[in-house]
Amino acid sequence: MTNLDGMPTITRPSYIFWILFYGGICSSWLLLFVMSGADKGSSFDFIKDLCLSASKASISQLMGMWGLMIGAMMLPSFYNFVVVHQDIRRDNFRHTALLTSGYVTVWLTVVPLAGLTQKYFLDQDLIDLDGRSQSMFLSSLLLFTAGVYQFTKIKNTCLSVCSSPMHFFLSHWKEGYIGSYRMGMHLGMVCVICCWALMLLAFVGGAMNMVWMAGLTSIMVIEKQGYLSKNFSGLVGLTLLGAATITFVLSFVLEVMI
Repeated sequence: MTNLDGMPTITRPSYIFWILFYGGICSSWLLLFVMSGADKGSSFDFIKDLCLSASKASISQLMGMWGLMIGAMMLPSFYNFVVVHQDIRRDNFRHTALLTSGYVTVWLTVVPLAGLTQKYFLDQDLIDLDGRSQSMFLSSLLLFTAGVYQFTKIKNTCLSVCSSPMHFFLSHWKEGYIGSYRMGMHLGMVCVICCWALMLLAFVGGAMNMVWMAGLTSIMVIEKQGYLSKNFSGLVGLTLLGAATITFVLSFVLEVMI
């Protein structure tokens, strides 16, 4: 349920769910922040042994890092669906927890691919140890891919679903606990299709650059707000295409000069 200000009303027993929801987001960002700074200074000495930085991570640890990234980046963009679902379910947190679990389950299937991609880029010296592209051509290619994808029909179709929680539930409602989980998986698949190109940009600014990743998170959250989605998505696409063009031209000029 929501109050007059549109904020979720935290009533027992749903407060447990919201503690876990917000706690998952905050703890994911905190651990990623610690990992990103584990090699950079003594201020992290008291907890640096709890997790490795990306510069020392094996493939399994890279997957763990991407698992945290999913929690940090994608749960905030799912917030609107959680609130609307609880409104419909009259604050039944079990159904909403299963909805969220289904959503997260789908995103976790992306984790191995993301980890393997980062490992491959590392082995080919295309990115540095913090996941930042060392090739201007690769950066321009990723920026161009993400920019073009912003204008595709499949992106706009998925974005219209992601920005309209009530319409989705009215069109795809399923009863029962299994039904809630299946709806979450459905939303997870739509969200993956919607956001995969933007996620690739992690390798442009650095997967362990928390400012960059927070910026990408903000873009994905903002473009899923119904009143902003189409115009904002187009603006992001144009910006990415412009950045891709500038980066490609610079890479060509530097290649000629060298």
